[in-house]
Amino acid sequence: ATSSSELTSRAELPSSQQLYISALKALTRRPFPIRELERKLLQSCPDGQTVNQIIERLRAAGYLDDRKFCESFIQSRIQRKAYGRARIERELRTRGLNPKLVSEELEKAYPADAELGPLQHALERKLSSLPPPMDAKKLSRLYNHLLRRGFPGEAIRQELRRRLKMETALD
Repeated sequence: ATSSSELTSRAELPSSQQLYISALKALTRRPFPIRELERKLLQSCPDGQTVNQIIERLRAAGYLDDRKFCESFIQSRIQRKAYGRARIERELRTRGLNPKLVSEELEKAYPADAELGPLQHALERKLSSLPPPMDAKKLSRLYNHLLRRGFPGEAIRQELRRRLKMETALD
């Protein structure tokens, strides 16, 4: 015999079809990597087998693809956010993507030698919000801002030196 609390908890669990529809709705709002969607579905349905079946069904239909997610995520972070490689890599790994896949896609879409353009763009944007003159405190804030955006410290230092030399030459 089953207790009334067991019957109630079973009745509250979504059916496989409801869970599939829920996953499709989530995917229409934004793309998800497989692990992230799996975690989201497991919050609604603790049955791992059902969740795995839904994930496989979505993969087979072409709705879930970690490689495509990785590519689009990298492009959006380069174009919209002006992030460095380290920041993008960190964000992708926290989303549960395979580190090897992340490295491959980053190397294809954002080679290490291509960071100068986004670094200069991020530097220009931040400099436009800092009123002159540039003192040590502002320089430190600028450096830390660019580090948080995922640019390598040495590249930031070189670009700041180049930039400060240009400004002093103009004076």
